[in-house]
Order: sequence, then C-alpha cells, then structure tokens
Amino acid sequence: MSRSIVFGIHVGNSTASIAISKEEGKVDVLANEAGDRITPAIVSITDEETVVGNAAKTGFISKQANTITFNNRLMNLSLDENDKRSFIENNKVKTIEDGGHLAYDLPLETKKKIYSPQFIESNIYKTLYGIAKRATHSEDTKCSCVLTVPEFFDDPSRESVRNAAIQAGWNVLQVVNAPSVTPFTYGINVTEPLNDTYILVYRLGGISCDATVLYVNSGLVSIVASEHTKAIGGYKLIETLKAHLIEEVKRKHRSNPSENARASAKLQRATEDAVHLLSTLKTANIFIESLTDGVDFATTVSQARFESLIAHLLTDFALPIEDVLKKAKLKSSDIKKVLLCGGPLKIPKLKHYIGNLFPHADIPNGISPDEVLAYGAAVQASFLAKYWNAHDDLPEPTTEVHTLNELIEIDVFFLCLIFL
Repeated sequence: MSRSIVFGIHVGNSTASIAISKEEGKVDVLANEAGDRITPAIVSITDEETVVGNAAKTGFISKQANTITFNNRLMNLSLDENDKRSFIENNKVKTIEDGGHLAYDLPLETKKKIYSPQFIESNIYKTLYGIAKRATHSEDTKCSCVLTVPEFFDDPSRESVRNAAIQAGWNVLQVVNAPSVTPFTYGINVTEPLNDTYILVYRLGGISCDATVLYVNSGLVSIVASEHTKAIGGYKLIETLKAHLIEEVKRKHRSNPSENARASAKLQRATEDAVHLLSTLKTANIFIESLTDGVDFATTVSQARFESLIAHLLTDFALPIEDVLKKAKLKSSDIKKVLLCGGPLKIPKLKHYIGNLFPHADIPNGISPDEVLAYGAAVQASFLAKYWNAHDDLPEPTTEVHTLNELIEIDVFFLCLIFL
C-alpha cells in the first residue's frame, strides 16, 4: 500500500464512518461488509464472542445487558458527577466507577467482567481497520488515519481516543476537532480559499447536538464559539415516532409494548429503522413479529405524517444555533456558509428548517450529512501524507493564542499553509 493512501475516521455515540483518500487525492466513504457506509457504534460482548456494528445491533433485543451503546460519551474523561450518575442510572448495561472513571460490568462467566470505554472504542476502530484493509487489498502495511473528536474533549480524552485506535492497529496521524475539518469536505480552504468568512457547523447526532462558529481567514481555521447540548439529539425524533406507534398498538391490540422490556426493544429497533427510511423515502412499512402476546404488528408511516409529528421539535433543534451566535456576538446574516453533519439532518423538513434560519448563507449539498466528518478528516490526512511521512505521529493542530484580553484557540491545519 502506498503511504499516500490514508483514512479519515469519525466515531460518534451512535455511528462510525471511515473515508479513504487514494493516491490521486480522490476521497470515498467506504462501505462495511453489509454494504452500508455507516456502521452502528455498538459492541456486544458475550462469553462466546465479541461483535461490532450491525451484528451487535441485531442481537440487542436478546442481549441488552451485554450490548454497549453510546460508548463515545464515556470517552470524555472530564464528565462531571451529574453526568456520571445519569449514565449509571439510565444505561441498560450495568455501569460502575473504576479508578475514577466509568466502566462496564457485564454478566459474563468465562471472561473478565469489567471493560473500559477505551476497550470498547478500540473494538469499533478494529472493525473500521478491517474495512480499510479490504479497501487497500493489503495485509502487511499499517494504515494511517486522522481521527475526529468533539471540540470539548480535553487532552486526556483525546489521548484516550488515540490509544484506542492504536490498540486496534491504526497509525494515528492526528486527532482533530470535528467541526474544523468539516469545511474540507466541501473544498473550502482546499479548492476554495476563503478570507474573512464566518461558517456555522451544525451537527445533530444520535444523543447530542453541537453548533460551532468557525472563522476562516488567510488559510487559518479558528473556532470562534461552540455550543454543545445533550438536551436534544436524534433520539428525540425516535422517541416521538415511537410514542405514536405505541398509541397505535394500544388502539389496535389493546396492549402496551412499553410495559415489556423485550417488546419495547423490538419497537425501538423498528422505529429507528423507520426514521432512517423516512429520511429519504416517502413511506416506511413497519412489521414486528410477535410484538406483544404473540400478536404481530404492522403499519405504514408516511414521510408527511412523520414530519408533522416532529414539527413541534424544530424550534428546540434551533436553540444551540441561537446560543452559539450569541456567544460569537454574530447575527445569522454574518454567516456565509452553513455545513450540516449527522444522520438526522437527512430528514428534509429538518434540513430545510435549519437552512431557512440562514437565508443569505450557502448550504452545500452532495455529501450525506452522516459522512461529512470522515470525509473531511480524510482530506486532512491526504495532505499530511503528501507533505509528511504518513507513518509519523504529528502534533495536534490546536494552538492557544494569547491576546490582550483573552485566550483564544485556533485550529492551525497544515492543509491551510497552501494559501498562506
């Protein structure tokens, strides 16, 4: 494998994706063994095996106590006590404190029981490493990558992410702030150098949301302000549709699936699949075998019906944008580009609503929102491989700059030096 073949990786709470940058600079988001370009960030550990991705998601209904979801949240080593307590109380997998950090206590007999979030994360990176190896048709050369992390991750958290990837076999070139590589996905500062431009990066993930204002000038990308919240996320869309389906089950079959853990898990899985389908299709057919009391459940939800159900949530999804603009002391008219990230933003009504908040801004299309971060990281990796040895460990692109009145943080990317 040529050293110029490198990868960009994004692992979130709900999903993971990987993009390859080939010798000629072409970037592609890679598919997993199931043919999907997005892999569920789910790991299931039993006495018999450890499975990741689609297989773990499929087995969740019968192995809830062994199946770990939303692990990336625990890769943040600076969680406060309230966050830790909330995770312990609400997680379906038994979670304990171990050495000052949270860990998973699994019901196993022949294996060790306690597993760290870093170990779980490493299994996800190992699955992505397998996808990379299949794409390069090489077994004897180490793969190099750039990893994305949330902007609010501190240095120990970033180092934990790096180590998880290294344990999976990766050579990690850099760990970068996710919002800062997003412009590269659309050629900004690559084929389209910008000056004195404010960009809003809006990411709606499975269980959280981020809004970040970037300032691009003379090839430098700086983070002006960022807002992170766990109060909203794609889970709100799923909860809303699931509540609608529960009422339909009650009406049709006079039973309540939320009162049975297995039935609720079945309905949860079917709802997640329906939301995914309704992001691109006009209808979603739902069929759940033996949902409650041996009775099958079947229904059809139209995209129009789904969008009417979630209409009341739209203003909530805009709150992080309002907050970050206040932090940055900017108006919506100051934003020249809006970049969307995250699977829920494939939903037409939600995408249009966010776009309408910025009538004068350019909102690039052409790349699926849930592939944007891996793609941007691959572009950064490509530049690093072109000008540096792709097997070298490079310094992180975050620099603290002291000004007269305050400390600001600039993401200084090697890629940007082209335009200096």
